[in-house]
Amino acid sequence: MSAISYIPDQPAAKVHSSLQRSLTVMDDAHQCAVLWFGEIMRRHLFRDLGCSSINQYAMGKLGFSKSRSDDFIRLARQLENLPAVREAVANGELGYTKAREIVSVATPETQEPWLEAAKGTRKELILEVKKAKRAARVDPGQGELLPSSPPVVAPRELPVRFQMDLTPEQEARRSALVERLHKLGGVPNDRAELMLEALAALVETKELQNQKFPRGHFSSRPPVQIHVHENEETGPMTVQTDAGERELSRAESERMRCDASVCSHGGRNTTTIPPRVRREVLARDKHQCQAPGCGRTRFLEVHHILARRQGGTNDPENLMTLCGSCHRLWHKQNGGSAIELSEKSLVGHKLT
Repeated sequence: MSAISYIPDQPAAKVHSSLQRSLTVMDDAHQCAVLWFGEIMRRHLFRDLGCSSINQYAMGKLGFSKSRSDDFIRLARQLENLPAVREAVANGELGYTKAREIVSVATPETQEPWLEAAKGTRKELILEVKKAKRAARVDPGQGELLPSSPPVVAPRELPVRFQMDLTPEQEARRSALVERLHKLGGVPNDRAELMLEALAALVETKELQNQKFPRGHFSSRPPVQIHVHENEETGPMTVQTDAGERELSRAESERMRCDASVCSHGGRNTTTIPPRVRREVLARDKHQCQAPGCGRTRFLEVHHILARRQGGTNDPENLMTLCGSCHRLWHKQNGGSAIELSEKSLVGHKLT
């Protein structure tokens, strides 16, 4: 079905039917867009498209606003956790607007009854969702219930497993942060609580920045420094982690060489980018990652647009600020060649 082209001055019945058909087409397009978006996110295809995160892809490549990006990401993630609902959307049995209502309350255990409830009108479904939310006294985004007609099933009190893969450099950074926190004292030993406190502190800091402080007010120095060992002139670099010494990839090694403090035995320490120039570049870029759609303000690094080995200099015009993720992706995709985007904040890494 395709939308009817707009023609003014039609009879009321014609205008009404044309609008209904267009709304149906729009609903179908929305649900297809969410499924395609979910494919990009699930398979990490955004990396093949030059983006280090799904947020950067949504805002940089698709031109989404932050709110629209968050909406698509939320819905795509919820559909991944609700395979029956996702299949109904993919088969055209469940429309976009009804899917949005269901994912706000359904769980893997309760998705089938909710699909039954969705067979009625959208108005009836909305009423059932509201009843379930009121009965549970939960936030609208945290429902765990069935529609009012079936019995309410309490969520099972099972632990949620949170797992992630870290690069050796990321693990070294995590370990250094934890060690620094423990030196400050009063830090919980439980890893889950430690992660939650760290996230809470990050949110509080962002709120303070948004409400009271101008951008760039805080120090441009990274929160931790990690030591990267270079065994040979062109050999692999390694970092020491809790799991032992781990080797860095060629792309990671190239990234480290962009913006670092180099410590050689018996010699004086040097920096790959003069501190004054680095501060100037960070200030020019407003202490934000310059990759399209990113804008992160932590773990910033300064990248060379034209690599030094290809004649690139430390002139500010050849430098730009990237976050660690975008910088890592850039070197990975370009093999550490002449595409070093302007590293401004890799000062937290030391080559030894």
